[in-house]
This record gives sequence, structure tokens and C-alpha cells, in this order.
Amino acid sequence: MATKKRRRKRKINKKRVGIVLSIACLVIFLFSTIAIIHNQKQREQEETPVESNLIANTYDWTKLKKDGSFLTYEDDQYTSMQGIDVSAHQEWIDWEKVKNAGVQFAYLRVGYRGYETGVIHKDSYFDYNIQSCIKYGIQVGVYFFSQATTKEEAREEAEFTLREINNYQIDLPVCYDIEKAGEGAGRVDQLSSETWTENAVTFLHIIQNAGYQAMNYNSSNLLEEYFQLEYMQEFDTWVAHYDTEYPNYPYTFQIWQYSCTGQVDGIDGEGTDMDIMFVKKEKTNE
Repeated sequence: MATKKRRRKRKINKKRVGIVLSIACLVIFLFSTIAIIHNQKQREQEETPVESNLIANTYDWTKLKKDGSFLTYEDDQYTSMQGIDVSAHQEWIDWEKVKNAGVQFAYLRVGYRGYETGVIHKDSYFDYNIQSCIKYGIQVGVYFFSQATTKEEAREEAEFTLREINNYQIDLPVCYDIEKAGEGAGRVDQLSSETWTENAVTFLHIIQNAGYQAMNYNSSNLLEEYFQLEYMQEFDTWVAHYDTEYPNYPYTFQIWQYSCTGQVDGIDGEGTDMDIMFVKKEKTNE
């Protein structure tokens, strides 16, 4: 009779298994350490202002023309686009009428932090507004209304903004808008210019690192009073200055909010924020 061969049980080499597990743990530890170091360096970069020289703008204000609520600009270097900025304060907007009225771009509030509570809220009309702008071919930018008192809060606001815009096409820079409540009642009213600058830089660097252009908004006076402008030149600038022939902000900027009482077909209410964007012309080979 043929005898059956017994299968020999393979002995587990405990020593070899121990070595493999040790190597695996070491690899995991090394990758975790590298990730922590990378994240620390990125946070440092995001929170570190970059100093650069202030550059004067070169706009020729004799080239500025007015047509009703709209402004246009044209010179050898720049042309212009007409825009508005809106939020839930305007409530429901007929964006088809807005488009037909001649509006080419719109800045939409994505969210805001409360003056007193510090709680972050999404703008209740944001999704409707951005979807409508995309539908009717209006170029889109977004802004977050900040009341950040620390770099950590500015980071929270930037991360909120990125989550909300992740599924949308954003054509224009993402903007940081921090404002005083007036009479010292707001969370940021008593902060130093250094803190305003550090918080803005943190927000805007996080936006840049996510692949978007970044822009800082404020009035011409507060830009010079509450920001250390030598640390803000790596970002685009949006200047607000009303009831004037042209803004008194001397340095480079890309958008001018020239009125808060504009009338645009499709938007009800007392008035709309009106904006003109200065667009650099492409050089042509002659």
C-alpha cells in the first residue's frame, strides 16, 4: 500500500515576524513625523507675513467715464469690467435681469462671523446666488466677512470658505473682508494693526495654498490705518471709497467699490454696492 506523505507544518519564525513589524512601525513613525513637520512648516508659512515695497498705482483718472450707476475705464494698459457685490441683505435677486443690465462680475458673500458672538454663519443666499451667476455667465468671486481676533480664528474662516466653494467654479480672487462694528462694539474694533495684518495674511495664505487667487478688501482709509501694508502687497486689493471722483488710495489695487447706493435692474432695495475692476490688457506683438 502507498503511504500518505504527511504535510509538515510550517513553523512561524517569530523572530522574522518581529523584525517585519518593527520595520513597519518605524516606517509609519517616520511618515507621521514627516507629515507633522510638513504641517508645522506649512502653518508657519501661512502665518508669516512677507514684506515687500509699496508700489503706486498708475491709473489715469481722466479716462474714467460714468454711465448711470456704472463706471468704465480705458487707457493704453487697462480696460475695465462692471461688477456688484451682494449678500443675503439683498435677499432674492433676478440674476437674468442683472446680467442683461450689463453686470459682468459679482462678488458674493460666502459667510460671516458675528460681531459679538463670534459664531460663523453661511450666507443664506450663497448657493442660490453662485448657481445663478454661473447659469447666466456672470464671473464669480467670493468674500468672507471676518471678525477674527486670532490667527486660529482666521484659519477657521479660511477653511470654512474653502469647504463652501469647493464644488463651484470661482473665476476671481477669494476675498478677506474685515470691518469694524463702530463705536468699539465689534470683536475686532480694538485690535492692533499688527493683529489685523497677521489675521489677514493667515486667511489669504491658506486660500493661496489651496490654489485660489487671494484679495484683501477694505476702505481706503482703514487699509492705511489698520494694515501694515508692506506685508499685504503679495495679495490683490479691493478698495472701498464712496462719493468721490476717484479713490484716494495711492497704491496698487484691482477693484474699486465706488458706491453703496447703485441701482441695478433685478435687485430691489435702497441700493447696491457697485464695483469696477481694472483689467490689464494683454500685450500684442506688433
